[in-house]
Amino acid sequence: MLDQSVSKVEVKGFAARFYDQLLKWGSLGKYERFLKEAIAKMNIKADDAILDLGCGTGKNACLMARYLGEKGRIVGVEIGEEMATQFEKNCSHLSNVSLLRQSFLETLPFKKEFDKVLLSFVFHGFTQDNRRKIIDNARRALKDDGQLIVLDFNEFDLSEKPLWFRIGFKTIECPLAFEYIRINWKEQLKEWGFEIFEEDVWFMSTLRLFKARIKG
Repeated sequence: MLDQSVSKVEVKGFAARFYDQLLKWGSLGKYERFLKEAIAKMNIKADDAILDLGCGTGKNACLMARYLGEKGRIVGVEIGEEMATQFEKNCSHLSNVSLLRQSFLETLPFKKEFDKVLLSFVFHGFTQDNRRKIIDNARRALKDDGQLIVLDFNEFDLSEKPLWFRIGFKTIECPLAFEYIRINWKEQLKEWGFEIFEEDVWFMSTLRLFKARIKG
């Protein structure tokens, strides 16, 4: 059975300090364009309250904040010291963006406060038990009509992808990601009290943004 020690989701050191730049250079600028397109798909309203779990450097928060009005707000949750420091620096000019330095595996101090909870490329890096804890936290934080939004890998058969993709995935990703892409998330989330109602896919259908709501 896989445990959390094999995860690569927490980035530290040099990679953490230059995370956004490395993604930009490594993708030849494509990652930022993709991210902007994905956030546009979130359909953020001016007065939305958004909880960003695993908010990293604040890149997502800065992009999401462009859609918010005076009544909207974003709360990022991040435990990594270097990432949290960058978040505070990058978002310091945004009065409606704040940071909670805490693990989102622990119970969060929110109850039915948020219209949207975002997980962007962090969910795959946890064990299934910990994913359940994250979903429970999201459910408590969401309003009754709120949305869980996950931007991460889609479900796919790695053996059917081109050789260059298979090599890259095996080189970069941790064992937890291999497990993640084999899970039927529509069925899993139903068991955990959510249902996926909308999704968009990119890059040979290997990346997906899905929106889920609490089952009525």
